[in-house]
Amino acid sequence: MTDVPEIPLDQIQQRVVAMWMGSFYGSSGYVARKLGKKGLREFQDLGAKQVAATFKKMGMTEPKDVAMAIATNDKNLFGSVVKVAEGDGFVEIRRERCAIMEGARAFARVGASLLVKEHCKTCIEGHWRKVTSELGMNLERESSENGCIVKISKR
Repeated sequence: MTDVPEIPLDQIQQRVVAMWMGSFYGSSGYVARKLGKKGLREFQDLGAKQVAATFKKMGMTEPKDVAMAIATNDKNLFGSVVKVAEGDGFVEIRRERCAIMEGARAFARVGASLLVKEHCKTCIEGHWRKVTSELGMNLERESSENGCIVKISKR
């Protein structure tokens, strides 16, 4: 019998990014081809509503709760370098190195038609702004070369 090798955490995270991106963009691309832009928006809205409903059931109703959930997944599942800071009436997620953005760049280098700017727009506009809106919160984003700063506040 052959032993199955252990994979270092950074390689596990890279594989999770690739699997997540393949699943997300594969599903989104299929929906867009079959149902058009309107169908894709409905698909994204449904996903955001499901995430918001899950957060509500878990008692995550404050901006800090939501920011910590997002940052925890970004750091641990994907390998992003991320920090959370509280401000006056808002919470900031500082993605100093976004592993999903790096994944989008890697996919683009091997010929995928995925653009990093489009991914970032989809991440914020197509998902997280909708999630936070469902939770009665506002979300603002400032892009950087390797990540972004996201501010979440109560409405």
